Amino acid sequence: MMWRRCTNSTFTKGSTMKLWHVYVLIGIAGFFATGSQALEYFTSGDGPIDGTEQFWRDAITANNASLFLVFDVVILGLALFVWMSVESRKVDIGAGFFVGYVPLSILVGISTFVPFFLAHRQRLLDAQKAVTASQ
Repeated sequence: MMWRRCTNSTFTKGSTMKLWHVYVLIGIAGFFATGSQALEYFTSGDGPIDGTEQFWRDAITANNASLFLVFDVVILGLALFVWMSVESRKVDIGAGFFVGYVPLSILVGISTFVPFFLAHRQRLLDAQKAVTASQ
C-alpha cells in the first residue's frame, strides 16, 4: 500500500494524519530512543552536568566509529541550525521558539527537537496555505 502526499499535507487512503503529526511521532521516537541510552549518564549520581561531560568524553574517545558519528552529527547539526534559522524567518517562527529549539537539540537530542521544529514549521505552512486557499 503506497502513501502519497496531497497538496494540503495530509496523507490519503482514508487517513486524516497530517505531515506535522509524522514529525511529532519521529521526535517522540527520537526522545525515547536516545533518552534510553543517555539515561545512565544522567542518573549515575554525579548529576546532569557531570553526566553530560562523561557522555561526550565517552562518545569522543570510545573508538573511531563513535568519533565518526560525533563529527557526522555535529556537522549535520550545524547545517540544520543554519537552515532552521533561515526557515524560521521565512515562515515567521518566533525568535523565542528558534532560540529554544537549538539548545534543546544540543542538550536533549537533535533527533527530538529538529522533528519538533519541522512539525512547527509544517503547521505554519499549512495555516498559510489554508488562508491563501480561502481568499
